[in-house]
Amino acid sequence: MVSWPLRKGGLLLIGLAICFATYAASEPRDTVKRWQGMSVRTNLLWDAAAEPNIGLEFPVGKHVSLGANAGIKAWPRWLFWDNDYQQKTNQWRNFAVVPEVRYYFDQVYDGVFVGADAIYTHFNVGNVTFPFHMYPEVEQYRLQGSFWGGGLFAGYSWWLGQHIRIEAEAGVAAGLAAYDKFDCAYCGTKLGETRKPAVVPKLGVNIAWNPVAKDKRPKPGVVISGRDTLTVLSAPVAFVVQLKEVKAPETAGDKLGKKNAWVVPIEKYRPLDRLTREGRDSILTVRYPLDGDALDLSLGKNGAVVDQITAAVMALREDDRTNEVLISVVGLSSIEGPQERNDSLSVRRARAVVDALKARTGLKDAHFEVIGKGEAWDWFRAQLADSPKGFSPGEIQTLQSIAALPDAEERERRLKADKALYQKVADNLLEDQRNAGYIRVYYGARIPS
Repeated sequence: MVSWPLRKGGLLLIGLAICFATYAASEPRDTVKRWQGMSVRTNLLWDAAAEPNIGLEFPVGKHVSLGANAGIKAWPRWLFWDNDYQQKTNQWRNFAVVPEVRYYFDQVYDGVFVGADAIYTHFNVGNVTFPFHMYPEVEQYRLQGSFWGGGLFAGYSWWLGQHIRIEAEAGVAAGLAAYDKFDCAYCGTKLGETRKPAVVPKLGVNIAWNPVAKDKRPKPGVVISGRDTLTVLSAPVAFVVQLKEVKAPETAGDKLGKKNAWVVPIEKYRPLDRLTREGRDSILTVRYPLDGDALDLSLGKNGAVVDQITAAVMALREDDRTNEVLISVVGLSSIEGPQERNDSLSVRRARAVVDALKARTGLKDAHFEVIGKGEAWDWFRAQLADSPKGFSPGEIQTLQSIAALPDAEERERRLKADKALYQKVADNLLEDQRNAGYIRVYYGARIPS
């Protein structure tokens, strides 16, 4: 007869598996990709002790994951069909649930991790010898009861392929054991009740399966600005990055990159943090008039810039060794006017460049990163750092102190308070801020077969 706690354990184990399958099937694919997906695992050491078990884990950040392990052994022997109570006097039944939190030093599912867990187990064990005689009482008596506790552990995770991992972990837990003692493995003679502190080791060699393949590549997305901050909305583009040093003929991207600093290998992609004017001569930029968001190819060098990008993209697409192309476009607006309007204007300016390139190259939205940086305060600070002509050192220092204020509305109010200085800024600096710039073309090469 299987005890009620063990029956409950079996139902819980089945419930965990159903929940995982339901979640994996219903979760939107882009969300799963963003979090690298959930993981399901089994502890091979528990399996070797004839205790079926399952563990679920899902990331809640780049380094942190939450999970739970559960196992149940509802039969007394190593083989579940072996119920010979007359000839064999040993018994080992067990049910355990172990929720946990992990911290990975690299990123979730990769490398070294540490963690903390809580544990509940119900056991019915008698005439069993454990390694190193860890529990000498159960070698002579049958103990039936429960253990509650918590512990710490550490381990390492190896990827064996795009979906399979191996984990090794070890730790220790301490808590309270409460159990009844019986004279033999199956007799009903109760000898007493015990409640005492206990320490139990934690060992695991887990094989884990991730429904979503390991993502080794950067994840650019569509970004919209808000008050000098960036909010990632999606991550639509996947890239294959060359990870091995393989000597091969130059790709079209390699050749273009030697002549154009705005053509960059995808390995060098980094999410935009702040704008600087470093290397600005090698960054493509298109201009817009005051309050304008329509791309005028006859304005300045706008037409030549779009032609350059188009030619580069077509060359990349003709090279069968190039797997993917990503074009990153940053929209800006000048630091004058209502902030909410300027945030929206910067996005529309970047989108206008994207629409022009889509029409010329045939690329889809997934090949573009649209960033609306809003009001160009980063750009303004960089302009001042260049000591612009026509401004005295005192004026530059005043403008730098205004640009350093934390509140954007207060910056603009203080800037406009000195009408003469503001007019000089408007005449000399603001036009340069009305642009869609920092245009970069990233390319990824196929891994040789």
